[in-house]
This record gives sequence, structure tokens and C-alpha cells, in this order.
Amino acid sequence: MGYQSVFIDESILEIHHIPEAILHRDTEMRHLESLFDHIVTAPQEMSQKAVIIGNVGSGKTVLAHSYGRALKEKAARKRVNFHYIHINCRERRGSLFMVLTQVVTRIRPDFPERGYSANELLDILRQILDEEETQILLCLDEVDALIDKEGSDALYYLTRFHETTPDDPRRLNLLCISKDAEVFRKLDRSTLSSLQRNVIRMPDYDRVQLSDILLNRMEHAFRKEAVPLEIIDFISDIASKERGDARYAISLLHGAGLNADRENSRQLTPEHVRSIAVGIFEVTVPDEIQYLSKHEKLSLLGIARFFMSNNASEASTGEIEESYHLVCEEYGEKKRGHTQFWKYLKKLNDLDFVAMEMHSSSQGRTQLIRLDKIPAEKLGAKVVELL
Repeated sequence: MGYQSVFIDESILEIHHIPEAILHRDTEMRHLESLFDHIVTAPQEMSQKAVIIGNVGSGKTVLAHSYGRALKEKAARKRVNFHYIHINCRERRGSLFMVLTQVVTRIRPDFPERGYSANELLDILRQILDEEETQILLCLDEVDALIDKEGSDALYYLTRFHETTPDDPRRLNLLCISKDAEVFRKLDRSTLSSLQRNVIRMPDYDRVQLSDILLNRMEHAFRKEAVPLEIIDFISDIASKERGDARYAISLLHGAGLNADRENSRQLTPEHVRSIAVGIFEVTVPDEIQYLSKHEKLSLLGIARFFMSNNASEASTGEIEESYHLVCEEYGEKKRGHTQFWKYLKKLNDLDFVAMEMHSSSQGRTQLIRLDKIPAEKLGAKVVELL
């Protein structure tokens, strides 16, 4: 039988995939509903503006898309004419003209893309919304790019869209997304005041929440048993240290799956994850390694050897100490006592070679050791070279 990929649907792990259920964002979803559901419940009676702020990987874009999809379904059920239009301002080079061109062509696909100024496009948009008798929720993702390029003007025009025609139906609603609240300081006071009334702040995900998100993606993306649960915990641990970045966690899972496929492995291993966690740069072992004492190097080699010969994502102090003893024997060195060995581990943790964490269970408390971002094989080879 030929090799079988670990994936059943790799697209579930792509950056633009919007999952059926968005986890751990119920409060924020309810906030959006309270702000924009009037589009369906009281069409064209009011226009609302809001801002979503949160760190990279906190689920801002997924939340907006997910809400937009749900609102479209509600509008269809109630036979309310409505468009959810999501535009990434960075992809539109921060240009109001390019943003408005995309908005207009989403409603009228045959609209000519040239020959108008941004201000003319605003008037054309108003006219098209009236002719189609429709409303839009316009989501400006990475709005920082628009503010950086256009200053206050772009958002001023959009937030004041209905001011010149106060008696006309309210057809435009605005949702802005940014990872940095500071960018809004560049706006003039009147534009800022109309936006800052409704701010949704996205907290970073914690380790447990990241595990839930990864499990959800895993169940739809991978073959059964291709991803051991320890791998989910391992990735959640690494990503929780990166400010709870879910996007990073999902890309680690995806990359580890690709590594497993490259090696014709039926299961993901911690080493598959480590070689992705180092990121886009060449895997390098930190320079500080050369300044370690001989026994600190031997301890590090013991750690590398343990993880090279073992698919566990973490090890107890006892397991690592045993591995250190074997390395001492190999190099003809007298092994140091437990207290001294503990100091070596502490130093390796302080220098970020390893991650150490206290784990409590019914058996008591155990210190667990992990290699997060240096592949065990690469680390082992470097220590051997220095020894």
C-alpha cells in the first residue's frame, strides 16, 4: 500500500479559512450583534460604526467574517437586501480610491474600475446603494494602512457618509479592524469621536483556548490518529508564549503536517513541530552555547539525545538526568550529583535553550522539560561539534 497523506482537507489550515464555529469569542460576537443586527431588524433606520482591536492572531478577522456570514443568513431569511463587504486595506495599498473601487464592484461587478476620483466614487456608491435599495456593512481590515496613507480624510468621509442627506435611508455601516489602538491617534477629533464609542477589544487566547481551536481544526483537516493529542498540547504551549497567537498555532500545526508528509510519516512528531517553530530563518543554535561549561554542554546533549530517540514532547527531570548520565559515560566524564545537575538545567532554561515547567498531578509535582524551538537533531550535532 502506498503512502497516505496525514491530511484529509489541508484547506482547513489555510490563513483565509473561516471555520463553521468561532470558539471563545461569544462575548465579542454578542457585542457585534448588539451593534449591527439593526441592519436586519430595523433596515435603513440607523448607521453604526465600530472598531475591533486586538493583537495578531487574536481572531479579529475571523470574528468579523463569521459575524458577516451570520448576518447575511439572517438578512436572507428576512428578505432584507444586504451586502457584507470585507476589504483588507493593506492589500488595497492604503488607498481610499482602491477601497471604494472594490466596494462598488462588489455590488456592481461590471462597473468600470478607472476614470473616477475617490470623492466621485463616494457619490457613485451612494447612488448605487439607493438604486439597489440595499445596505452594506463595510469592514475595513488592517485599517492602519488606510490611516497611514490618507490621514483622517478617508475615515472622515466614510463616517460622515450620511451627514449631507440626513433624511435619506441609512445604508452604510462601518467596522474597522486594527492590531494597534495607537494608530487612531492620527485621526482628527471628530472622526475619532464617532469611532471610539463602540470598541471591541479582543483578549489574547490562553493555552486551553488555543488547544480547543487546534483540536477543532485538527478534526476537520487531518486523518484520524495522524495528530497525537500531545502534539496539540505542545503547540498550544509554544503559541501561548507568543501572546496567544492562534494564527501562529494553526501555522505550526499545518507546517508540522507538511513535514510529516515530506518524511512519509503517518504521524506528526514534536520534531516536525520544532523545525517549523524556528520560523522562516535558517535554524541556528544560539551563540551562547559555546560559552557553556563542559557539563552544561553534556546536559544539553543529554536533552537533545532524549528527544532524538523519543517522540514525547516533554520529559521529566529524572528522564533527562538518566540521559545525561549516559552521555557522561560516553565522554568518559564523572557525572555530577543531582543538585549540581539541577543548576545546569536552570541555566539552560534561563538561556532559553529549553523550557521548564512545573506540572501538578495526583502523583504530586513534577518538573517537565521541553525543547520548543530548536530541533533535537540540530542541537545534538552542534553540541557534539563543540565537545
